[in-house]
Amino acid sequence: MKRNLLIWVMLIISIYANAQILIDTESNWKYLDDGSNQGTSWRELSYDDSGWSSGDAQLGYGDWDENTVISYGPNSDDKYITYYFRKEINVTNPSQQQSLKIGILRDDGAVIYINGTEVARSNMPSGTITYTTVAAHTVSGSDEDVYYEFIVPSSSLVAGQNIVAVEVHQRTSASSDCSFDLKLEFTNDEVNLYRKAPYLLYSGNNTEMLILWQLSETGTCEFKWGTDINYTSGTITSQEYGSDHQHKVELTNLQPNTKYYYSVEYNNSVKTGSFISGAADDATVTTFYAYGDTRSYPSDHDDVAQCIKNKLTTYPESQTFILSSGDLVSDGDSETDWDEQFFSPDYENIQYMLANLPYVATVGNHEGNGVLFDKYFPYSMYESSSAFYYSFDYANAHISVIDQYTSYGTGSAQYNWLENDLSSSDKPWKFILLHEPGWSAGGHSNNYDVQSIIQPLCETYNVQFVISGHNHYYSRAVVNSVNHVTTGGGGAPLYSPNASASNIVTVDESHHYCKIDINNNHLTFTAIRADCSEIESFTLTTTTVNNIADNKLDITVSNLPNKIIVNNNENEPILLSVYDDIGRLMQTEQLQLQNNEIHIKAKGIYFLRFTSDDGRIFVKKVFVNN
Repeated sequence: MKRNLLIWVMLIISIYANAQILIDTESNWKYLDDGSNQGTSWRELSYDDSGWSSGDAQLGYGDWDENTVISYGPNSDDKYITYYFRKEINVTNPSQQQSLKIGILRDDGAVIYINGTEVARSNMPSGTITYTTVAAHTVSGSDEDVYYEFIVPSSSLVAGQNIVAVEVHQRTSASSDCSFDLKLEFTNDEVNLYRKAPYLLYSGNNTEMLILWQLSETGTCEFKWGTDINYTSGTITSQEYGSDHQHKVELTNLQPNTKYYYSVEYNNSVKTGSFISGAADDATVTTFYAYGDTRSYPSDHDDVAQCIKNKLTTYPESQTFILSSGDLVSDGDSETDWDEQFFSPDYENIQYMLANLPYVATVGNHEGNGVLFDKYFPYSMYESSSAFYYSFDYANAHISVIDQYTSYGTGSAQYNWLENDLSSSDKPWKFILLHEPGWSAGGHSNNYDVQSIIQPLCETYNVQFVISGHNHYYSRAVVNSVNHVTTGGGGAPLYSPNASASNIVTVDESHHYCKIDINNNHLTFTAIRADCSEIESFTLTTTTVNNIADNKLDITVSNLPNKIIVNNNENEPILLSVYDDIGRLMQTEQLQLQNNEIHIKAKGIYFLRFTSDDGRIFVKKVFVNN
């Protein structure tokens, strides 16, 4: 009995030690809410705050859930930007555990100091913070109730009295609300030494993979990889590149369509992931994913990533790559946004997806000047040193990625590249990835350049899909058999789509992603909400669709309204099979010698397959205009 009692006592002591709370939620804080410039001395233990007010958290205004309402000043249209909070704590043994866990509720942004030293900032820009510095972004909705967690070294504490000081900043002086609360406790969780955990970029080559990460300090890392978790393929020591503690490993000579595992270790902190190398060149079966506009609300992005993670578990062969149609973060010129919205360690599902599913992205308007996009997405496939367009093959699909913020008008370098890229591809399935849609369901206006420049190229070179974002919902428009998919529901605030917009066949106001399954000449496209319910699923069928440069039959084709004229110069009858743009056989004709009139009832794109008795084939794409 005594032994059991002793065990229980020791267990309780252990639990208490592992979860000792230094500051609980709804604790009492000293605060200053007069809009003054406090400089830096207020962060120190020695600062005299006897003239400050005090009250229990939450502290703030405007949400009606505050325990203490603070003042925003005399003018509701010009509220104070910065509010100051201080709390003294007594710590007997600051080294009893290696780390501290901070949980902060802040609306909008905050900087946290312990004993005068900054230990964390949340939703605040990089650089020097003053009392006029505004938060990086407005906080709204469910994010107003989130306690954002940070793990910091317990060495920031001293034995005896300590001061925790926090400054909360508003996004604008017209902000409708302000909130602050904080919890501080000891933890055995390790301090996050990775500013950005390992993530994968597809290089466009099925024998290569690029793995990148970023540390919070200068250091070297051990990188291991292999076809199982013994990592027997190799071990290397990675060095920093650039000037911001970045690391990358470019794996080469991989076996196509092979599962690999990798491990990154720094200062005993280990991150792991896996990937499947690119499909074999002659593969005709594959699956990949697409989504976009992950900016602003990483918690919603995390929900989408969780459903993708579930799909990867259910369909392990789908661990190929994911397309992003841009607007990855709110402000692409802000390091804070990349840290807190896209690469934040707080969102485990996003972290898992990035570590296990190679990323293929285009730039959106929110990527700003593109400097940081290029820093974190240094694809070797870029066709220009000053722009972000590129293409690659994967199995029997070809993907062309457009940079809409570099000229792509007729005759431009990007246009010439794109036309050559599409015309020279013999893949039966073709996709264009860009940001601003040509046809969608309201919100931002339809992009005329997509309609007048991209669409004709799609019709000429049989591009079946244009995947875009920009508008935050799911929609699909069909224009002359080209599917224009707007997949802008990766996490950004949702818009209400207009189901009656021009050429629209499907809309859905939801956070979501898309899954594309290709099996030879059949493609199934599925749009899936963040709760894993299905928006729509449809199947297309294609035939060989490119004009064959090496015409093995002496046949010429010309178009007239409602019909085509086929001149058969062979010395034998030729079988003509007419397919529509999704591969359905519409009619067959036995061509006689010389001119043949072929009547086609409906306007649209058709594929003419000519076959001789000895097996020679000629395929041509035509457009019939009634």
